[in-house]
Amino acid sequence: MIFILVPTFDRVKETKFFLESLNNSIKKEYKVILIDDHPDKITFKNIQQANNIKIVSSKKELWWVGSINLGIQNLIDEHNLSDDDIVVFANNDIQIDRNCFDLLYKELKKDIKQIVHPRTFDQNDFEVSSGAKIISFFPYITRHPKHFKTYKKMIHMGTARFLMMSGHVLKKVGYINKNLIQYGGDNDFTLTANRLYDIKTYILRDAICKLEDSVTGIKNQNIKSMSELFKSFSSIKSPNNIKYRYILFKKFFGNLGAFFITMSMSLNTVVKFVLKKLYER
Repeated sequence: MIFILVPTFDRVKETKFFLESLNNSIKKEYKVILIDDHPDKITFKNIQQANNIKIVSSKKELWWVGSINLGIQNLIDEHNLSDDDIVVFANNDIQIDRNCFDLLYKELKKDIKQIVHPRTFDQNDFEVSSGAKIISFFPYITRHPKHFKTYKKMIHMGTARFLMMSGHVLKKVGYINKNLIQYGGDNDFTLTANRLYDIKTYILRDAICKLEDSVTGIKNQNIKSMSELFKSFSSIKSPNNIKYRYILFKKFFGNLGAFFITMSMSLNTVVKFVLKKLYER
């Protein structure tokens, strides 16, 4: 069976577009589990449940990580997840191309001990990051594969826009670190898979998803001033959040290692912002 876990908050229109893209792309039997995290249960009230659409409502605000973990718990408790099942962590602000699912599915079936993800393009057809290969932890240097010619590229930290794995991999890697709350959960899952279980994550060249990037979180490209940048270091809605960067890497490198990596990442963010502003003058 194919299970697709999708945290939702409001974004009803985007959710409907996402579900339509699944219907146009997937030719096999599948079940979408929407985890409705809105206090007014917006998804439950506006999306019709069907044989292949199930809505699970949270009892309190869980954010992204808690919602995915609730979805994982639902799979284990109610669907008797098997090693051969396919599980996708997905965001509802994307649409997958018609052949996207088949390409990911066929690649995964070659080796169920891997994780696969499509390339990502924004609404202007500009390719954005689908994950990063870590070149160095300190100083923190990453490479984000884009426009590559090989069939697939290995990464250490993947996004969960449409992150596909087998039931075997999900059961082995398990739940995402609940202390991460919103950002970093997808990185935690793929980094855990890689460093603790030698499970690799790949971006597939020919599998494509489209991202409606304007509706999610605090983006570095939208930050206009140094004061906004420094506020992002403490915002739960920003991937720059220093606390959650530290929590992510503490799991793998302990307190001291996580401190130095987090400081290097934050300095990197500041330098990139300053260089961008100098270039714009």
